[in-house]
Amino acid sequence: MDLRTLHFCEATARLGSITRAAEELHIAQPAISLAIKKLEEDLGVTLFTRSRNRRVTLTTEGAILLRRAKRVFEEIDSAERELADAAQLRVGEVTVGLPPMYGLERFPPLMAAFHAAHPGIVVTAIEGSAGSIKSQLDAGEIDLAILESRRVQKGWSQAPLGAAEVVLCVRRDHALARRAAVTGADLDDLGAVLFDETFLQRNVFDQLARKAGARVRPVMQSNYVPLVYRAVVDGLGAATMLRSMVEGDQRLVALSFDPPEVFHFSLCWLDGRYLSRATQAFIDTAARGV
Repeated sequence: MDLRTLHFCEATARLGSITRAAEELHIAQPAISLAIKKLEEDLGVTLFTRSRNRRVTLTTEGAILLRRAKRVFEEIDSAERELADAAQLRVGEVTVGLPPMYGLERFPPLMAAFHAAHPGIVVTAIEGSAGSIKSQLDAGEIDLAILESRRVQKGWSQAPLGAAEVVLCVRRDHALARRAAVTGADLDDLGAVLFDETFLQRNVFDQLARKAGARVRPVMQSNYVPLVYRAVVDGLGAATMLRSMVEGDQRLVALSFDPPEVFHFSLCWLDGRYLSRATQAFIDTAARGV
């Protein structure tokens, strides 16, 4: 059974004549008759009643087939229209994995710029640790990943998204609040609200303390960024944040590390994997900057 023969059947049933169907479809009448006859033989049923000088009509079996064929035609038409919309970026989906802190601070402007250009494309943002994001990208569960450059694997394609300074964030009445910058030695006996070990900020913080021989005093540990932020506001301890997250908050002070610690973020995808037009459009938006 093929679509061409189903179209022959539909036209014949609608027009009540193989001759008229052949004229409409610009097909020779014998070709339509042979195609329908072969289909009837393949199915083992009679699809049309035929008699001289009378209208061709569907049998019960023919009506069943045409009812199903109509659904097939509708699905094909829908698929063609949906593919055309996708090709013209009127519809589509993109899934992006990103670290929590980037999601809170840096992703919204990128999303706003993309939505303004492509309002019909739905973006799903999945928050996770660098490790989980890398695994999801490798497994094809997400289309794109936002990662710090140190977490980008060899062989991945990437578009730079810009840099962000990592700072030690303390409440304005904290003992370190008047400092211009902090060193590893300043972390000794520091009450700290720590991100868990899946965060690059935590790794950087631990390395800095270790090199200086400082022993940090953990107060709380979490992978939930808003909770860590609130803990600093409540005076529970110091925490690492992106400078842009805290600069406008008069309750907090952002202290640079000495030497400064800067994260460089990239939008990544697997080299050689097929990219939908919607995904490519998101990459193009990110590459232009916001």
